[in-house]
Amino acid sequence: MSEPGTVARLIEHTGSVQAIAFSPDSTRIAVGGSDSVLRIRPVGIGADVDMPTGGSVTGIAFSPDGTGLAVADFEEVQLRDASTGAILWHGPLAPGNSVNTVRFGADGQIVAATDTLVAVLDAANGAVTRQIPVERPLIRDLDLSRDGTRVVLAIDERHGGDHHNAGAARVVDLATGKKISELTPDNAVLAVAFSPDAEQVLCCSADDSTRMFTAEDGKEVWRVPEMEQPSNDELDVSQRGPNCVAYDPKKGRWTVVGGADGFARVLDADTGDEKGRAPKLDPGVPDPGLGAVTHVAFSPTGTLAASACIDNVVRLFNLEGRPLYANTTDEVLTMRFSPNGRWLAIGCFDRALVIDNGETHQV
Repeated sequence: MSEPGTVARLIEHTGSVQAIAFSPDSTRIAVGGSDSVLRIRPVGIGADVDMPTGGSVTGIAFSPDGTGLAVADFEEVQLRDASTGAILWHGPLAPGNSVNTVRFGADGQIVAATDTLVAVLDAANGAVTRQIPVERPLIRDLDLSRDGTRVVLAIDERHGGDHHNAGAARVVDLATGKKISELTPDNAVLAVAFSPDAEQVLCCSADDSTRMFTAEDGKEVWRVPEMEQPSNDELDVSQRGPNCVAYDPKKGRWTVVGGADGFARVLDADTGDEKGRAPKLDPGVPDPGLGAVTHVAFSPTGTLAASACIDNVVRLFNLEGRPLYANTTDEVLTMRFSPNGRWLAIGCFDRALVIDNGETHQV
Protein backbone atom coordinates (compact mmCIF):
# COMPACT_ATOMS: atom_id res chain seq x y z
CA MET A 1 0.00 0.00 0.00
CA SER A 2 1.49 3.35 -1.07
CA GLU A 3 1.81 6.24 1.33
CA PRO A 4 -0.31 9.29 0.46
CA GLY A 5 1.81 11.62 -1.63
CA THR A 6 3.67 8.88 -3.52
CA VAL A 7 4.10 9.64 -7.23
CA ALA A 8 2.42 6.71 -8.98
CA ARG A 9 3.07 7.82 -12.56
CA LEU A 10 5.32 10.36 -14.28
CA ILE A 11 4.46 11.33 -17.87
CA GLU A 12 7.18 13.33 -19.57
CA HIS A 13 6.45 16.04 -22.16
CA THR A 14 8.59 18.32 -24.30
CA GLY A 15 6.30 21.28 -23.62
CA SER A 16 3.85 22.55 -21.03
CA VAL A 17 0.99 20.32 -19.85
CA GLN A 18 -2.22 22.34 -20.06
CA ALA A 19 -5.01 19.76 -19.90
CA ILE A 20 -5.67 16.56 -17.96
CA ALA A 21 -8.61 14.17 -17.83
CA PHE A 22 -9.22 10.81 -16.13
CA SER A 23 -11.39 8.09 -17.63
CA PRO A 24 -14.68 7.52 -15.77
CA ASP A 25 -13.31 4.33 -14.19
CA SER A 26 -10.11 6.14 -13.04
CA THR A 27 -7.84 3.62 -14.77
CA ARG A 28 -6.53 5.89 -17.57
CA ILE A 29 -5.35 9.47 -17.81
CA ALA A 30 -5.21 11.70 -20.88
CA VAL A 31 -2.63 14.48 -20.92
CA GLY A 32 -2.11 17.22 -23.49
CA GLY A 33 -0.31 20.52 -23.94
CA SER A 34 1.98 22.52 -26.16
CA ASP A 35 4.09 19.73 -27.69
CA SER A 36 1.46 18.55 -30.22
CA VAL A 37 1.10 15.08 -28.71
CA LEU A 38 -1.91 13.88 -26.72
CA ARG A 39 -0.89 11.03 -24.45
CA ILE A 40 -3.14 8.41 -22.84
CA ARG A 41 -1.51 6.37 -20.10
CA PRO A 42 -2.79 3.67 -17.77
CA VAL A 43 -2.59 4.59 -14.12
CA GLY A 44 -1.61 0.97 -13.46
CA ILE A 45 -1.06 -1.71 -16.07
CA GLY A 46 -2.00 -1.17 -19.70
CA ALA A 47 -0.94 0.12 -23.09
CA ASP A 48 0.31 3.64 -23.82
CA VAL A 49 -1.35 5.57 -26.65
CA ASP A 50 0.18 8.66 -28.32
CA MET A 51 -2.00 10.84 -30.53
CA PRO A 52 -0.46 13.56 -32.76
CA THR A 53 -2.36 16.85 -32.61
CA GLY A 54 -2.39 19.91 -34.83
CA GLY A 55 -1.55 22.46 -32.18
CA SER A 56 -1.68 23.15 -28.47
CA VAL A 57 -4.17 21.03 -26.50
CA THR A 58 -6.00 23.14 -23.91
CA GLY A 59 -8.94 20.92 -23.02
CA ILE A 60 -9.71 17.20 -22.76
CA ALA A 61 -12.80 15.26 -21.64
CA PHE A 62 -13.64 11.55 -21.66
CA SER A 63 -17.14 10.60 -22.74
CA PRO A 64 -19.37 9.23 -19.95
CA ASP A 65 -18.82 5.66 -21.18
CA GLY A 66 -15.04 6.18 -21.53
CA THR A 67 -14.91 5.26 -25.23
CA GLY A 68 -14.60 8.78 -26.66
CA LEU A 69 -12.28 11.68 -26.02
CA ALA A 70 -13.23 15.29 -26.76
CA VAL A 71 -10.19 17.48 -27.41
CA ALA A 72 -9.65 21.23 -27.70
CA ASP A 73 -6.80 21.32 -30.24
CA PHE A 74 -5.92 24.97 -30.97
CA GLU A 75 -8.88 26.23 -33.09
CA GLU A 76 -10.48 22.80 -33.44
CA VAL A 77 -12.80 20.58 -31.47
CA GLN A 78 -12.15 16.90 -32.07
CA LEU A 79 -13.75 13.65 -31.02
CA ARG A 80 -11.30 10.75 -30.89
CA ASP A 81 -11.53 7.08 -30.13
CA ALA A 82 -10.09 6.82 -26.61
CA SER A 83 -8.53 3.41 -27.30
CA THR A 84 -6.82 4.04 -30.64
CA GLY A 85 -6.63 7.82 -30.93
CA ALA A 86 -8.43 7.76 -34.29
CA ILE A 87 -10.20 11.03 -35.12
CA LEU A 88 -13.95 10.44 -35.50
CA TRP A 89 -14.66 14.03 -36.48
CA HIS A 90 -13.04 17.45 -36.18
CA GLY A 91 -13.58 21.05 -37.13
CA PRO A 92 -13.02 24.68 -36.08
CA LEU A 93 -15.41 26.18 -33.56
CA ALA A 94 -14.81 29.83 -34.48
CA PRO A 95 -12.01 30.27 -37.05
CA GLY A 96 -9.25 32.49 -35.70
CA ASN A 97 -10.15 31.74 -32.07
CA SER A 98 -8.54 29.12 -29.86
CA VAL A 99 -10.80 26.64 -28.10
CA ASN A 100 -10.10 26.72 -24.37
CA THR A 101 -12.52 24.16 -22.90
CA VAL A 102 -14.42 21.02 -23.83
CA ARG A 103 -16.94 19.12 -21.68
CA PHE A 104 -19.53 16.43 -22.25
CA GLY A 105 -23.03 17.74 -21.62
CA ALA A 106 -26.50 16.24 -21.66
CA ASP A 107 -27.99 13.90 -24.26
CA GLY A 108 -24.89 13.23 -26.34
CA GLN A 109 -23.72 16.82 -26.55
CA ILE A 110 -20.32 18.45 -26.21
CA VAL A 111 -19.93 21.93 -24.75
CA ALA A 112 -16.91 23.94 -25.92
CA ALA A 113 -15.80 27.51 -25.34
CA THR A 114 -13.42 30.14 -26.69
CA ASP A 115 -12.69 33.50 -25.03
CA THR A 116 -15.95 34.92 -26.39
CA LEU A 117 -18.21 32.02 -27.36
CA VAL A 118 -19.88 28.96 -25.85
CA ALA A 119 -21.04 26.35 -28.35
CA VAL A 120 -23.05 23.14 -28.10
CA LEU A 121 -22.06 20.39 -30.54
CA ASP A 122 -23.64 17.07 -31.47
CA ALA A 123 -21.21 14.42 -30.26
CA ALA A 124 -22.28 12.09 -33.07
CA ASN A 125 -21.02 14.30 -35.91
CA GLY A 126 -19.61 17.56 -34.51
CA ALA A 127 -22.42 19.74 -35.85
CA VAL A 128 -22.81 22.98 -33.90
CA THR A 129 -26.39 23.08 -32.63
CA ARG A 130 -26.16 26.32 -30.64
CA GLN A 131 -23.81 29.26 -30.26
CA ILE A 132 -23.90 31.57 -27.24
CA PRO A 133 -21.72 34.66 -27.78
CA VAL A 134 -20.34 36.80 -24.98
CA GLU A 135 -20.30 40.41 -26.13
CA ARG A 136 -17.80 41.74 -23.61
CA PRO A 137 -14.73 39.49 -23.42
CA LEU A 138 -13.55 37.32 -21.98
CA ILE A 139 -14.75 34.00 -20.55
CA ARG A 140 -12.28 33.56 -17.71
CA ASP A 141 -13.74 30.31 -16.38
CA LEU A 142 -16.83 28.13 -16.70
CA ASP A 143 -18.56 25.24 -14.99
CA LEU A 144 -21.14 22.83 -16.32
CA SER A 145 -24.04 21.65 -14.18
CA ARG A 146 -23.97 17.97 -13.31
CA ASP A 147 -26.96 17.24 -15.56
CA GLY A 148 -25.27 19.12 -18.41
CA THR A 149 -28.16 21.51 -19.05
CA ARG A 150 -26.71 24.74 -17.68
CA VAL A 151 -23.38 26.53 -17.78
CA VAL A 152 -22.10 29.28 -15.51
CA LEU A 153 -19.57 31.71 -16.96
CA ALA A 154 -16.98 33.87 -15.22
CA ILE A 155 -16.87 37.06 -17.29
CA ASP A 156 -13.82 39.33 -17.16
CA GLU A 157 -14.42 42.67 -18.91
CA ARG A 158 -10.90 44.00 -18.37
CA HIS A 159 -10.07 43.04 -21.96
CA GLY A 160 -11.02 44.25 -25.43
CA GLY A 161 -11.40 47.71 -26.93
CA ASP A 162 -13.65 49.11 -24.19
CA HIS A 163 -12.02 47.26 -21.29
CA HIS A 164 -13.00 48.30 -17.78
CA ASN A 165 -12.98 46.82 -14.27
CA ALA A 166 -16.20 44.88 -14.42
CA GLY A 167 -17.50 41.37 -14.83
CA ALA A 168 -20.26 38.91 -14.03
CA ALA A 169 -21.06 35.36 -13.03
CA ARG A 170 -23.71 34.39 -15.58
CA VAL A 171 -25.92 31.27 -15.59
CA VAL A 172 -27.09 30.24 -19.07
CA ASP A 173 -29.55 27.59 -20.24
CA LEU A 174 -27.79 25.52 -22.92
CA ALA A 175 -31.00 24.38 -24.64
CA THR A 176 -32.18 27.93 -25.36
CA GLY A 177 -29.01 30.01 -25.00
CA LYS A 178 -30.88 32.37 -22.70
CA LYS A 179 -29.46 33.93 -19.55
CA ILE A 180 -31.12 32.57 -16.42
CA SER A 181 -29.44 34.80 -13.84
CA GLU A 182 -26.40 36.96 -13.23
CA LEU A 183 -24.42 38.32 -10.32
CA THR A 184 -22.28 41.41 -10.97
CA PRO A 185 -19.55 42.12 -8.39
CA ASP A 186 -17.51 45.33 -8.48
CA ASN A 187 -14.83 43.89 -10.77
CA ALA A 188 -14.00 40.95 -13.04
CA VAL A 189 -15.17 37.47 -12.03
CA LEU A 190 -12.21 35.08 -11.93
CA ALA A 191 -13.67 31.65 -11.15
CA VAL A 192 -17.06 29.94 -10.78
CA ALA A 193 -18.41 26.59 -9.55
CA PHE A 194 -21.88 25.03 -9.40
CA SER A 195 -23.15 23.23 -6.33
CA PRO A 196 -23.82 19.52 -7.02
CA ASP A 197 -27.54 20.20 -7.49
CA ALA A 198 -26.80 23.35 -9.58
CA GLU A 199 -29.04 25.43 -7.33
CA GLN A 200 -26.20 27.66 -6.11
CA VAL A 201 -23.08 29.18 -7.67
CA LEU A 202 -19.81 30.03 -5.94
CA CYS A 203 -17.69 32.77 -7.51
CA CYS A 204 -14.72 34.96 -6.70
CA SER A 205 -13.92 38.38 -8.08
CA ALA A 206 -11.04 40.79 -8.61
CA ASP A 207 -12.82 43.04 -6.08
CA ASP A 208 -11.35 40.63 -3.48
CA SER A 209 -14.70 39.04 -2.63
CA THR A 210 -15.98 35.46 -2.64
CA ARG A 211 -19.76 35.18 -3.10
CA MET A 212 -22.48 32.58 -3.15
CA PHE A 213 -25.68 33.21 -5.12
CA THR A 214 -28.76 31.27 -6.18
CA ALA A 215 -28.61 30.11 -9.77
CA GLU A 216 -32.29 30.67 -10.52
CA ASP A 217 -32.52 34.39 -9.66
CA GLY A 218 -28.96 35.64 -8.99
CA LYS A 219 -29.76 36.54 -5.37
CA GLU A 220 -26.65 36.80 -3.22
CA VAL A 221 -26.62 34.37 -0.29
CA TRP A 222 -23.36 35.47 1.35
CA ARG A 223 -20.08 37.14 0.62
CA VAL A 224 -16.63 37.12 2.19
CA PRO A 225 -15.58 39.66 3.33
CA GLU A 226 -18.97 41.06 4.24
CA MET A 227 -20.09 44.42 2.85
CA GLU A 228 -19.29 46.38 5.98
CA GLN A 229 -15.52 46.76 6.03
CA PRO A 230 -13.33 48.04 8.86
CA SER A 231 -10.93 50.89 8.28
CA ASN A 232 -7.86 50.23 6.12
CA ASP A 233 -5.68 49.83 9.20
CA GLU A 234 -7.91 47.01 10.43
CA LEU A 235 -8.43 45.07 7.22
CA ASP A 236 -7.84 41.35 7.58
CA VAL A 237 -5.60 40.79 4.59
CA SER A 238 -6.00 37.03 5.09
CA GLN A 239 -9.40 37.38 3.40
CA ARG A 240 -8.05 39.11 0.30
CA GLY A 241 -7.14 37.95 -3.17
CA PRO A 242 -9.42 34.95 -3.94
CA ASN A 243 -8.71 33.64 -7.43
CA CYS A 244 -9.83 29.98 -7.67
CA VAL A 245 -12.77 28.03 -6.22
CA ALA A 246 -14.17 24.50 -5.99
CA TYR A 247 -17.34 22.92 -4.57
CA ASP A 248 -17.64 19.75 -2.50
CA PRO A 249 -19.07 17.40 -5.18
CA LYS A 250 -20.48 14.78 -2.80
CA LYS A 251 -22.95 16.64 -0.57
CA GLY A 252 -22.38 20.29 -1.44
CA ARG A 253 -21.67 21.08 2.20
CA TRP A 254 -18.27 22.74 1.75
CA THR A 255 -16.33 24.91 -0.67
CA VAL A 256 -12.63 25.65 -1.03
CA VAL A 257 -11.21 29.01 -2.11
CA GLY A 258 -7.58 29.71 -3.04
CA GLY A 259 -6.17 33.17 -2.38
CA ALA A 260 -3.26 35.37 -3.37
CA ASP A 261 -2.18 35.36 0.28
CA GLY A 262 -1.12 31.69 -0.03
CA PHE A 263 -4.00 30.01 1.83
CA ALA A 264 -6.68 27.63 0.61
CA ARG A 265 -9.74 28.10 2.83
CA VAL A 266 -12.53 25.62 3.41
CA LEU A 267 -15.76 27.60 3.76
CA ASP A 268 -19.22 26.45 4.84
CA ALA A 269 -21.37 26.50 1.69
CA ASP A 270 -24.42 27.72 3.63
CA THR A 271 -22.82 30.59 5.54
CA GLY A 272 -19.35 31.32 4.14
CA ASP A 273 -17.83 30.73 7.59
CA GLU A 274 -14.29 29.36 7.56
CA LYS A 275 -13.85 25.81 8.82
CA GLY A 276 -10.14 25.44 8.11
CA ARG A 277 -7.26 26.53 5.95
CA ALA A 278 -4.13 25.07 4.41
CA PRO A 279 -1.38 25.36 5.22
CA LYS A 280 -2.49 25.08 8.82
CA LEU A 281 -0.09 27.23 10.86
CA ASP A 282 0.46 26.84 14.59
CA PRO A 283 -0.63 29.78 16.78
CA GLY A 284 2.05 32.44 17.09
CA VAL A 285 3.99 31.30 14.03
CA PRO A 286 5.07 34.34 11.94
CA ASP A 287 3.55 34.76 8.49
CA PRO A 288 5.86 32.71 6.24
CA GLY A 289 5.09 34.83 3.17
CA LEU A 290 3.33 32.09 1.21
CA GLY A 291 2.96 32.27 -2.57
CA ALA A 292 -0.45 32.70 -4.18
CA VAL A 293 -2.69 29.66 -4.54
CA THR A 294 -3.33 29.10 -8.25
CA HIS A 295 -5.45 25.92 -8.25
CA VAL A 296 -7.87 24.23 -5.86
CA ALA A 297 -9.94 21.06 -6.22
CA PHE A 298 -12.28 18.99 -4.06
CA SER A 299 -12.01 15.22 -3.84
CA PRO A 300 -15.08 13.21 -4.89
CA THR A 301 -15.20 11.94 -1.30
CA GLY A 302 -16.14 15.44 -0.11
CA THR A 303 -13.70 15.15 2.80
CA LEU A 304 -10.41 16.25 1.21
CA ALA A 305 -9.26 19.15 -0.91
CA ALA A 306 -6.09 19.94 -2.84
CA SER A 307 -4.25 23.16 -3.61
CA ALA A 308 -1.28 24.23 -5.70
CA CYS A 309 0.62 27.49 -5.26
CA ILE A 310 3.33 29.48 -7.03
CA ASP A 311 5.74 28.34 -4.31
CA ASN A 312 5.57 25.02 -6.20
CA VAL A 313 3.90 23.02 -3.43
CA VAL A 314 0.89 20.74 -3.91
CA ARG A 315 -1.08 20.02 -0.75
CA LEU A 316 -3.78 17.49 0.09
CA PHE A 317 -5.65 18.35 3.28
CA ASN A 318 -8.81 17.65 5.24
CA LEU A 319 -11.63 20.08 6.01
CA GLU A 320 -9.77 21.53 8.99
CA GLY A 321 -6.65 22.12 6.89
CA ARG A 322 -4.64 19.22 8.36
CA PRO A 323 -2.21 18.03 5.67
CA LEU A 324 -2.04 14.50 4.33
CA TYR A 325 0.91 15.49 2.19
CA ALA A 326 2.72 18.53 0.83
CA ASN A 327 4.74 17.69 -2.28
CA THR A 328 7.29 19.97 -3.88
CA THR A 329 6.73 20.20 -7.65
CA ASP A 330 7.41 22.42 -10.63
CA GLU A 331 4.88 25.18 -11.30
CA VAL A 332 1.42 23.62 -11.62
CA LEU A 333 -0.59 24.58 -14.74
CA THR A 334 -3.55 22.25 -14.27
CA MET A 335 -4.83 19.87 -11.58
CA ARG A 336 -7.57 17.26 -11.32
CA PHE A 337 -8.80 14.43 -9.07
CA SER A 338 -9.70 11.04 -10.51
CA PRO A 339 -13.42 10.19 -10.33
CA ASN A 340 -12.78 7.71 -7.50
CA GLY A 341 -10.61 10.18 -5.55
CA ARG A 342 -7.64 7.83 -5.37
CA TRP A 343 -5.41 9.90 -7.65
CA LEU A 344 -4.49 13.57 -8.02
CA ALA A 345 -2.98 14.55 -11.38
CA ILE A 346 -1.03 17.74 -11.96
CA GLY A 347 0.40 19.21 -15.15
CA CYS A 348 3.65 21.18 -15.17
CA PHE A 349 5.93 22.64 -17.85
CA ASP A 350 7.54 19.40 -18.97
CA ARG A 351 5.67 16.61 -17.22
CA ALA A 352 2.48 15.37 -15.65
CA LEU A 353 2.40 13.57 -12.31
CA VAL A 354 -0.18 11.19 -10.88
CA ILE A 355 -0.05 11.29 -7.09
CA ASP A 356 -1.48 8.52 -4.93
CA ASN A 357 -3.88 9.83 -2.27
CA GLY A 358 -4.09 6.42 -0.57
CA GLU A 359 -6.54 3.53 -0.78
CA THR A 360 -8.49 4.78 2.22
CA HIS A 361 -9.27 8.08 0.49
CA GLN A 362 -11.31 6.86 -2.44
CA VAL A 363 -14.99 6.33 -3.11
